[in-house]
Amino acid sequence: MMESRRAFGVGPAPAMAPHRHAWRRRGALALIFATLAAEPLPSAAAEITDQRGKSFVFDKPAERAVFLPMPAASTYVAINRSERGIAGMNAASAAAMRDGILGRLFPGYAKIATDITLGAGTAANVETILALKPDAVFQWATAGDDALTTLERTGLKVLGMRYGSQEDMAGYIAMMGQAAGQEQRASELVSRQAAQLSTMKAALADIPESQRPRVLYLGRASDAYRVAGPKTYNDFSIRLAGGANVAAETPPSATVTIEQILAWNPQVVLLGNFDTVMPADLYADPRWQGVEAVRSRRIYRMPLGGYRWDPPSQESALTWIWLAGLLHPDRAPGDLRSRMRSWYDFLYGHGLSDEEIDGILFARENRSSTGYDRFLAR
Repeated sequence: MMESRRAFGVGPAPAMAPHRHAWRRRGALALIFATLAAEPLPSAAAEITDQRGKSFVFDKPAERAVFLPMPAASTYVAINRSERGIAGMNAASAAAMRDGILGRLFPGYAKIATDITLGAGTAANVETILALKPDAVFQWATAGDDALTTLERTGLKVLGMRYGSQEDMAGYIAMMGQAAGQEQRASELVSRQAAQLSTMKAALADIPESQRPRVLYLGRASDAYRVAGPKTYNDFSIRLAGGANVAAETPPSATVTIEQILAWNPQVVLLGNFDTVMPADLYADPRWQGVEAVRSRRIYRMPLGGYRWDPPSQESALTWIWLAGLLHPDRAPGDLRSRMRSWYDFLYGHGLSDEEIDGILFARENRSSTGYDRFLAR
């Protein structure tokens, strides 16, 4: 921890013992000079450039950060291995912590302010955020200029995060690491994800289109059918895991009719974690009986761990392994349960039990779906 904070000049000064003899003084000076030669002098401040290209100077690691984007708070928890340092977060982030495992691992989350937005979404409640006296505010750089300038006019340091690609996520993880004084740990998280990405590509990239199952991701299904089109993270994950996104020609976020879904006739349906619908609901819905995914029982609720597994997060590498296991079980790289244990130890310093893994994977809700027994405890 202290090593990663040296860029801010907050590391301890080297202690110098009293000396009685000149040779001791010479030895101490030699040691100091050797140390200085081995590593750079700490600076008094750190400059952080956000994903808009705007730079900010921080005199010390942020001690009170506010996160408007929904996935961001849990990622910051993973980088810090603590909820301390978060002054405010999106209410949807708190809901994921409450409903998932993160709230049990870091119970202090319940004391973090969540009234930082104006209703649902990420529009800032400026008055509430100012009252929190944050050192840094994280907001989507892709939400339009007003989302950032409204806060910047108050003098706050607003770091813009880009959303959409794996490269965008790697960039904002690194930026969070800088703000927290945890550059090395953030870099390791990015490297681990990159290594898993390479493994996925090596195992699945050569699958021809004719052998890629038709996959539909539903961000909502209870009151409307909201799908994920091209250039979304869900589209990226589906293609990476060897699937074909049936909504590849819609806008990135689109609402479609049941008639369109019947025309697409997906072979696999993924239910997102921003809704309450479970596989049993669609299996029993008369409107869905003509869909191949219903007939073959290949509808799956996406897992909820330290964060929802459908958007990009610190756990996205696990999403890829999970999805590949459903689409191409004979080629999926790695055992999901063992990989979950390894990742949770790294991310949160926690050893997962079988019961916890089953809860994250919605084992009870997905148990009757084809092939899900491969993920269950034996």
